[in-house]
Formats: sequence, structure tokens, C-alpha cells
Amino acid sequence: MKNLRIFAPLTNGEQLEFSGASTGQELIHGLLHGGWSATPQAVVIEAVDKEGRTVRIVIPYDDSDTVRVIVAEES
Repeated sequence: MKNLRIFAPLTNGEQLEFSGASTGQELIHGLLHGGWSATPQAVVIEAVDKEGRTVRIVIPYDDSDTVRVIVAEES
């Protein structure tokens, strides 16, 4: 299932689309080259906002799994 869209908003109002992946599996294969000893479970994008909360986006390798977004308060 095509469930992934990656883009960068530009200062002129346009968007730059990343067309290399539209599923978690395609994203993982595009980002992580080489031989794996085991199949990755997911790609995790994690960032800390200015309030100290950790925001984590989990994009699963298996397209039948659900994308998860986790926001954790600062510890």
C-alpha cells in the first residue's frame, strides 16, 4: 500500500517531493544500503522540540503495520 509521502516545503510556497519511496519498505531500502544481518523493523525519525518533548515517528518496514507517532514529555 502506498502510504508514505516525503516532501520539503520551499520558501516560495512550492514543495519539493521526494519520489524515491512511497512505502516504508521502499524508504528503508533507499536509506539503508548494504547487506543486513536481519530485516529492519522500521525507520524511526526522532527529534526534540523546544519544550524538550521527544517526537518519534515510526515507519514500519511491513506495509501491513501501522505508522506510529509518539510524543514523550521531557524527563
